[in-house]
Amino acid sequence: MIMQILCCIVMYAEIQASEDLAPFIKCFWSFNNESGAALNYTTLPDGCLELVVFYQDGVLKSVSLFGILAEAYDLLMPANELKFGIRLRPLAKEYYLDRCETLDRFAAFTKEGLAGFASQVSADMRAVTGEVDNRKQVLFDLLQQSDGNIDVATLASQCFWSARQINRYFNKQLGLSLKSYSNILKIYASYPQIKAGDLNPDTGYYDQSHFIREIKKHTGTTPKQLLKNKAQRYLQFNNPNV
Repeated sequence: MIMQILCCIVMYAEIQASEDLAPFIKCFWSFNNESGAALNYTTLPDGCLELVVFYQDGVLKSVSLFGILAEAYDLLMPANELKFGIRLRPLAKEYYLDRCETLDRFAAFTKEGLAGFASQVSADMRAVTGEVDNRKQVLFDLLQQSDGNIDVATLASQCFWSARQINRYFNKQLGLSLKSYSNILKIYASYPQIKAGDLNPDTGYYDQSHFIREIKKHTGTTPKQLLKNKAQRYLQFNNPNV
């Protein structure tokens, strides 16, 4: 499925990953600024890594990998810049990125638009990813299904993996604690509620004050300001799928 947003000659598009790659990829995306002016945006934590290929005036500029964000990140998108990206789930770090010899390989995956990029990266991923440790698959399935509202003791009992091993895995592979990752999933799950004008979440927080503190900690602003989304600044709030 392809989702597109067109505004002021700025085109954003997404393609969902195929079912067999869903444990590793949330989606492929492209962002094309043909407005003739540089644009400012802010991306918010969503629990994913991002691999981004940048083009300027049709010429490859760079390939960058961004880890899981714990805070909002401000972006400047120059005029005439095209980006292709992969929104990667945490398992992709160990089972795909760590098995790629260099990020330069992604520079060649941009000749046929977003659909071609997605097709070529998908084939590349199938060639290098092997069977996933079932404990890790269950771990991330439970975290996603609960939006981070699950304690480590429950995770350990259902994954048949000790709490110490789980915490060590997160710190080693992703550079953040299980608690931090769970909190990111919680705030990401609140974005649709905020977009709908609901500033009083019913799960994951002690009260509204706790909710506001956590949102401000991770996004740098309040739920009310996110709802206003002045100048269409917050990328996740411009996406109808969020």
